Amino acid sequence: MDSLKTYLRDYRVIDNEIRALNKDLYDKRELRKRVETDITQILSQPQFTEFNKLKLEDDGSLFRIQRPNTYQKSWTLSQKELKTLLTEYFASTKTPTAEDCHKYICDKRKNDLVATEFSLTRILPDEM
Repeated sequence: MDSLKTYLRDYRVIDNEIRALNKDLYDKRELRKRVETDITQILSQPQFTEFNKLKLEDDGSLFRIQRPNTYQKSWTLSQKELKTLLTEYFASTKTPTAEDCHKYICDKRKNDLVATEFSLTRILPDEM
């Protein structure tokens, strides 16, 4: 029984550390998001229209800039959305095929996936 209590206490210590790290990580992500908003406000000015990437010479970081309406976001499909799309597809065709169904779903989702905001991605030198 004592060994179980010891393991439970160890678990508690580790869990508390993870919770604290997650809180710090959340705060850092919020701060990064605010800084990114400031950067994109600058990049939306006319003199920066042609900038697609920027490099920081001091550490070699490369920032890839994706502008609104120029890229597609990654996507997920909920079960409800899938059911709706499948129902629409099968109602619209007399000869359903898997290939046509796939194309129909992708085509229907394509416009919804066009990003309407800036995206800023930092690429480290060893990732290039």
